[in-house]
Amino acid sequence: MSIFLYFFKKSIYRMGGTVMGVDYLSIMPKVIPLLVLLVIGYIFKRKKFLSENTILEVKNFILNITLPALLFTAFLDIDFRVEYLVIVLIVMIINLLMLYLGKKLTPFLKKEDPYLKLLFTGFEMGMLGIPLFTAIYGIDNVKYIGIIDIGHEIFIWFILVGILFKLRQAKKGADFKDLFRSFITSPVIIAILVGIILNIVGFADIKNTNMVAFSIMESIKLIAGLTVPLILIIIGYEMEFKTENIGLPLKIIAIRLVILIPLALVINFFIFSNILDLTSMYNTALITMLVMPPPFIIPLFIKEEELTSRKYIFNTLSISTVISITIFIITTFVYMG
Repeated sequence: MSIFLYFFKKSIYRMGGTVMGVDYLSIMPKVIPLLVLLVIGYIFKRKKFLSENTILEVKNFILNITLPALLFTAFLDIDFRVEYLVIVLIVMIINLLMLYLGKKLTPFLKKEDPYLKLLFTGFEMGMLGIPLFTAIYGIDNVKYIGIIDIGHEIFIWFILVGILFKLRQAKKGADFKDLFRSFITSPVIIAILVGIILNIVGFADIKNTNMVAFSIMESIKLIAGLTVPLILIIIGYEMEFKTENIGLPLKIIAIRLVILIPLALVINFFIFSNILDLTSMYNTALITMLVMPPPFIIPLFIKEEELTSRKYIFNTLSISTVISITIFIITTFVYMG
């Protein structure tokens, strides 16, 4: 425990924060709007202001339009460094490590289910991590969590989705070509790749001198700005507080956090701060990712008739979402203090 506290204090010191004497009043204006939007979403459901179909359509709009716009603007302005390849590799290793640990730990949870191990790895970045980070730290800082997310996206599309395809057996013969096709046709991946390409060819400079390019970018930024409020309202809408059969979900969440939070502090202190000498925003981005819930795509690959016997998956995602938001807010006070 003393070692954990040592790394925690050192990490906070490196990020310029203080645990004592934090100016909480300066942080509250960033946190309160986040909570207000969550509450609005929850009220919308209670009052039946929006239907389930409407929420589904808004989700599609976010995943296919506003979130890609947000990531496109982020990668358009990134100054690429060799160190980013190390970050991508580290994030992939973290995900693979958690997948391995999930496989080893599932026998102790006394639950025979091939999907159980998948709840230990992966993080919900698109619908939670990136929007929360953006809500607190602003669109100008999305690039930091965008770099963190590259390694995660590669793991999700080529490892996690591959396992899910195999378990579902919906695509007989689904191989690397299927996964690669899904990867490159994802709006999020397309947005990242286009942003990187235009960055390399110097579009970031052109947009500042060309009226047409500038106008296009301003339009994209307006669309990107819709991501955070819409997602927070949806999260609030979908929040459910069920207390039945929460034993297994709580164990999964606890195991994830007990492993991932100390791991984030160690990586931040030794690798990001001391070896790579990265800005503190990468430290914040990493711990933001590692406290997020498992990916929300997991239930989408489970056959409809099998979902009833796997309610623990939905419970894990729902409870983990509430806990993740709470931890994210706490770390915001610590890191921004």
